Amino acid sequence: MLKHPLIALALTACATLATAAQPQFTDVPPSLQKVLLGNGLKSAQLGQGVLRLVMDKPQVSELTYASLVYHGICAEQWRHPEEFNRWQLARVELLDAGASQGYAFDARGDTCEQMGRMGKNYRDFIARFTTPCTGGQCPAKP
Repeated sequence: MLKHPLIALALTACATLATAAQPQFTDVPPSLQKVLLGNGLKSAQLGQGVLRLVMDKPQVSELTYASLVYHGICAEQWRHPEEFNRWQLARVELLDAGASQGYAFDARGDTCEQMGRMGKNYRDFIARFTTPCTGGQCPAKP
């Protein structure tokens, strides 16, 4: 008899935690939301071709940033190019919890497609299309 209330309580706690861990999405299509879940994000906002992501971490490392771009954003283009085109991404900005530091990826054109070709070192390739962000601003890459 005691097992059932404990199971119900545990399930309620898990559901509450899962809801609390969900990032706040603004104007992000459901298919892109699915791609972004599980990346430790606080929020995600899509507007005018710019996807602005804020992580729940005090600092964004280059490895974290490159992994998100490669395994999250670009991998989705390789798997579902039609859906990726509908998102009309020109830029992906990933910032820390305070939105003060991070990186921006120029996703225009066939950047992700090029990265998917055999023999590319994805971290070096991403670095060529990256601009560091400071003070909450991500300047445009020249």
